[in-house]
Amino acid sequence: MTRQPSLAALTVIAIAYTMLGQSTHASDNSSLLPGRSISALLIGGWSLKSRVTTTTDGKVIVDPGLSATPKGILIYDPYGHVAAQLSRPGRSVDMLADDCRKAITIKGTNDTSQTVLGYDAYFGTYTVDEAQGIVTHHLESALFPGDVGKNITRHIAVDGDALTIKFTTTQGDGTPVTRTLVWSRLK
Repeated sequence: MTRQPSLAALTVIAIAYTMLGQSTHASDNSSLLPGRSISALLIGGWSLKSRVTTTTDGKVIVDPGLSATPKGILIYDPYGHVAAQLSRPGRSVDMLADDCRKAITIKGTNDTSQTVLGYDAYFGTYTVDEAQGIVTHHLESALFPGDVGKNITRHIAVDGDALTIKFTTTQGDGTPVTRTLVWSRLK
């Protein structure tokens, strides 16, 4: 007797097949084809490879909240949702007292989300300005409550399995900086 798959199993298979059809992995060289939109190339998961903060005079500085080399994941789905998480390595319970005292003083800026206790996380929706090479994250919820409702804009470039995000912001003391994050596509 041949067993027939359930409707639920068929639905899962159909969804997986549809998502595979929308894959933008560079291993199939599809990202190199003309006419591929930035929106299509963004879809998927990304792992943070580097995060560099530079002052206007070119000096590279370390972000005290996330360190020089945080761990991170960034996810764009095909329905316009985004989720991002960044974490400072070496976080421990011992650091909570000092970091909690510092967290009370966070004023926040409109051009970036805030790090709290060595962690930054948010989710929401995103829109892409194809002509300008810009993605805007519309924050629906965030680790730092003051970030909810923000629209943060980033310049982006996708080259195969590499995503580069660049933006200008300010440090906590008001110093203007440029941040460049390089991400690698999760496989």
